[in-house]
Amino acid sequence: MKPHRLQRHASRRIAFGLGVIGIGTLALLDNLGVFGMPLLRTFWPLVLVLFGVSHLVSPRHSGSWLVGAVLIVVGGVMTAHNLDLLHFRPRDWWPVLIILVGVSILMRGLFPHRRLERCGDTPSTLEHGDRINIDASFSAINQQNDSRSFKGGRIDVSFGGVELDLRQAVMEGPEAVLEISARFSGVELRVPREWQVVVDISPTLGGVDDKTVPPMNPTQRLVLRGDAVFGGVEIKN
Repeated sequence: MKPHRLQRHASRRIAFGLGVIGIGTLALLDNLGVFGMPLLRTFWPLVLVLFGVSHLVSPRHSGSWLVGAVLIVVGGVMTAHNLDLLHFRPRDWWPVLIILVGVSILMRGLFPHRRLERCGDTPSTLEHGDRINIDASFSAINQQNDSRSFKGGRIDVSFGGVELDLRQAVMEGPEAVLEISARFSGVELRVPREWQVVVDISPTLGGVDDKTVPPMNPTQRLVLRGDAVFGGVEIKN
């Protein structure tokens, strides 16, 4: 990932994180009786709407429009509920998340070429950076990396899929760590045959399948850490 993209992504996360911390602090003070904020209790879901609008205005990837639309709908429904304009029980609507996952998978299966043409993406992107930094929500990412000094990185995917090919990469030191967080998603990882893979991923209603062939005399190893919640991670040579 290029430096300016990393900086923009970090700035967005910092701003959003500060906003969440601010809302949480105000809510805590309200619960402790320091001062009352009925408007905050009523209209806080509008933060989700604003965040959704930011996804629609400045899409980060092909699935941003769907994430933005979901956030806007959720924020709007919760605000209407707080205003007694709409009554619903959240526990009745959790299956909607499963439906959204199914719709996302179905759309990628039915219209893969249209999606790529519409978004201006290519089936596979080639990166040269020393660290992997992948965020995918309701989208699919296919990436190759041929770094000459690979140091690891992170993959964070929700309701989507990631294919990462590291077979042309060269590790800088004896060990690199790749953090993986897969929620309702799948991750397929391809590594060089001379790398030893150490899996330290905790699956929750998911699975990890290491299909790599252990090298005879391993001098470098890739450590995979993280979690797979309703998802799967597959490692191949």
